[in-house]
Amino acid sequence: MKEIDQYMTPVEAAYKWGIPRDTLKNKYSPSTLSEKQVADLQRMINEGLIKFFLPPNGKRKEWIISREAMYFWFGEPKA
Repeated sequence: MKEIDQYMTPVEAAYKWGIPRDTLKNKYSPSTLSEKQVADLQRMINEGLIKFFLPPNGKRKEWIISREAMYFWFGEPKA
């Protein structure tokens, strides 16, 4: 597997794992997370398992998610 295939957009990740996009979004949307989940999210960001980009003056973050993060949250992919 190529290195780039280890990372994907949320839409691709949701498709490959057979879950609704909103189910995945709830894993990285801090407003919906418990204190422990926020700590897990920050750890995953620090370890490079997920990342986001927020443009200057932007209001919406764009996320990139690793396969490892998806395994942590949802187990084996469905597709």
